[in-house]
Amino acid sequence: MFQRMRAVVVAVAMSAGALALVSSPASATAVAAPEVTSVDVGPSPVVVENKDGRPVTFSFLVDGATSGGFTLKRPDGSTVDVEAKKAGEVGGKQKWEGTRTFGRADAPGTWNVTAKATSVVGTGKADKDFQVRQVWETDLAGFGAWPEPVSKGGTLRVRGRLLVNGTGGWRPYAGQKVFVAFRAYGAPGYERVASDRTDRGGRFALGVKALRTGWWRAEYDGSDVAHKTVSDSDRVDVRATRAHSRIAGFRVAPNPATEGARLVASGRLEASRGWGGYGGQKVDLLFRADGSHRWRHVSSGRTDRGGRFRIAAEAERSGWYRAEYDGSRHVRGTSGPAVHVKVARHTASTRIVRSDSSPEPVRYGRYVTSRGVLQIWNGHDYEGYAHQKVALYFKRAGGAKWEYVKTVSTGGSGAFRAQAKAWRSGDWRVVFAGNDEARPSSGKADFVKVRK
Repeated sequence: MFQRMRAVVVAVAMSAGALALVSSPASATAVAAPEVTSVDVGPSPVVVENKDGRPVTFSFLVDGATSGGFTLKRPDGSTVDVEAKKAGEVGGKQKWEGTRTFGRADAPGTWNVTAKATSVVGTGKADKDFQVRQVWETDLAGFGAWPEPVSKGGTLRVRGRLLVNGTGGWRPYAGQKVFVAFRAYGAPGYERVASDRTDRGGRFALGVKALRTGWWRAEYDGSDVAHKTVSDSDRVDVRATRAHSRIAGFRVAPNPATEGARLVASGRLEASRGWGGYGGQKVDLLFRADGSHRWRHVSSGRTDRGGRFRIAAEAERSGWYRAEYDGSRHVRGTSGPAVHVKVARHTASTRIVRSDSSPEPVRYGRYVTSRGVLQIWNGHDYEGYAHQKVALYFKRAGGAKWEYVKTVSTGGSGAFRAQAKAWRSGDWRVVFAGNDEARPSSGKADFVKVRK
């Protein structure tokens, strides 16, 4: 039985061979599908540099076709078709082309193009990978350098901001290296002198040494995804370094002094070029009375060849004296230490005028405002007594004791204004306690009725 089965298998095999022999002439005469070759992408890689996008041409060669096209596959697997048209012949073959503009919406990465050609006998295909890159616009905004002018060898602060025009519009570009470049006056080009990395807000700021007059700017070299850019230039003038100065040995005599006495302020102006005396310079004498916050000019004098000066003034009241030098083209100004001089004065009388408490009547718990002017006798007339403390007192109706409420200070003209809440009807008045140079005084009592 085994022999019979083998015989059947051999017979079947011989029959299959016979069929193959019969069919081979037909296979040999069949027409093959068109062969697609030379698939090309131009330019490649595709670089999208601005909002206008990048036109890209796709092409292939084929022996003969009735139609053609391209299918582009994005990095996420989705596809888009591009129409193809005949574009002449190359080496005896048809050339088919199609064009598509790549814009900001096209994802960067690896794309694939499949070229298809169709004839009456079938369709031929060939594919190719290509890269798409997005390169964004950048801008160096708000660049500046200060101070201007700057002393030679001084520190110049430069700052600015790097922005990138991405999918969401202009935004800060963080973590990027920005260079600071300098072109000296008369020099042919810029030279980079420092660098910094932008922070989360795209900002950069650093200090550089200023040695010559010239122009400063920021430069960004770009990256695979961002264009390079250069900021506007900022010119900074560099001036020769000025020497420092100081006032040494400053004193005022006599101290203490009596009112109206002649005071002499003396000292020595020195410059840092060896700290020698600086002659022929104007020095001002300033004075600030006790209780005041304002310095005023009293007199001036000039230094001798050794830098020494002597300035006379009249003792008016106790306070502080100091010498001040405004500086020159080659030497910086300075201010000397303050010296306190106690001046014994004839005790001057004071008075409080135009004192008034209002409103009257006043509602329960509302504010009463007491106003007036504190004045001091200057030997000829009464004048406003500035920056002095006055106290507000209250005495309830039918009471015998004045109660302290609060303290306020007089202004530059001696005027004062004190507010307090009214709980009971009674008298209000303001009192000046006096000091070393002025006698005490008080304003008139003003009765204010309280209504509930």
